[in-house]
Amino acid sequence: MGVALCVGGHRLAVEGDCAERFLRSYNGAQPFITDLCEAEWTVRYGIDLEPATDGETLSEFTFSEIAARCRFSRSGDDYFYEMHESGNGSRLIAMRHRFGSAIVEATGCRNESALRFSLWFALSMLSASSRFTFVHSSVIVHKGRAVLFLGESGTGKSTHTRLWLGSIPDAHLLNDDSPVLTIEGGQPYVYGSPWSGKTPCYVARRFPLAAIVRLSQAKENSMHRLSIPGALAALQPSLPPALMQDGRYADLLIDIISDTIAVAPAYRLACLPDVAAAQLSCRTIFG
Repeated sequence: MGVALCVGGHRLAVEGDCAERFLRSYNGAQPFITDLCEAEWTVRYGIDLEPATDGETLSEFTFSEIAARCRFSRSGDDYFYEMHESGNGSRLIAMRHRFGSAIVEATGCRNESALRFSLWFALSMLSASSRFTFVHSSVIVHKGRAVLFLGESGTGKSTHTRLWLGSIPDAHLLNDDSPVLTIEGGQPYVYGSPWSGKTPCYVARRFPLAAIVRLSQAKENSMHRLSIPGALAALQPSLPPALMQDGRYADLLIDIISDTIAVAPAYRLACLPDVAAAQLSCRTIFG
């Protein structure tokens, strides 16, 4: 029968016993489950796929949650994603997607962490042409608008947003790892998603984007607005990195960035992990 998720304003149908069981038991998916009618995209699990031995390797990386090795590759119009156990090299999951198609095919998988990440990866491929992408960030909503806090892992995104929650009235968390950024009617919006890292924050709501803030650690607090090239450089590393290694996907993602920074200001915040930094960023963005 399948399960449907409404993520970022779009409907994704997920088919296959392993994925259906996982989604019905996964707390993060529950706010996003919807009816199956008029799903725009489909991920089908349980398909027998041969190993992707040919083609150009675009990206190889480690999925740290389970220390699995991942490979993203391309052969013509077909894209492949595979995840292998780091110890014995056995394949956990594989996916195939033809560029421009509304369907991703995937093998069955019993590992819930691998399933969860594979769904994220599949939706990343399916959605890029629809002005929709995930952004590695922590998102605060204040006065009805969203702020994307960006930075490499360990730079203090979650710490900074917790300081907002503890010191800024009317601030709440929308997502703490992988919200959705969309362009709708020329305007950037941010959605919660079923993927929120180590913080269980699964909110099926949408807010207009107020600003983008790139964080770095420093011995004192300072904040300044970035130029357009600086804003592009700040946002680009937080979009799906494997897709950025392919020319076609990179073009689509750069278009989303360009449309975003044409409307929303971007800032660099060098800061301490203190309340004064949260107050500075709030005052700079919202006045």
